[in-house]
Amino acid sequence: MPVPPATDRRRKILISLQRHCKVPARIFIASCFLTVVAALACSLPRPSTLVVHAYSNKSENSGAKLFHEKGCEHCHGVNGRGGDLGPDLSTVGKRLKKQQIEHQIHDGGAAMPAFGDVLQSDEIKDLVDFLHAKRKAPKTTTSATKSPL
Repeated sequence: MPVPPATDRRRKILISLQRHCKVPARIFIASCFLTVVAALACSLPRPSTLVVHAYSNKSENSGAKLFHEKGCEHCHGVNGRGGDLGPDLSTVGKRLKKQQIEHQIHDGGAAMPAFGDVLQSDEIKDLVDFLHAKRKAPKTTTSATKSPL
């Protein structure tokens, strides 16, 4: 049975109106999505700004003392020569720049926790001096003498 022309015309008008209603809804949904994404991006933690310090031998000695007192040896071993949890730091000064060492101590990374909230900035500076001075692998001492029996 053929559709009367008036009904066909009404159908076309309804389809046209439905298409026009979809556009504002799509724009509204897209703008809501962009607002949520922007809000999430703004709430992400920002990387901390590294503070550049002047370094000295005195702070290097203080850093060695702090390395022991603050428990760094628990993970990195005595004098940073490697432990069960942390890597060997005996040549860290050769591999990393001072800013990289400072960033690692302050913000942590990999398996190392951040110590920026625990340590004072001068303590971090002293630890950086101590670790950056570690450029050569420690000499291994083997006992070549035989004990008399």
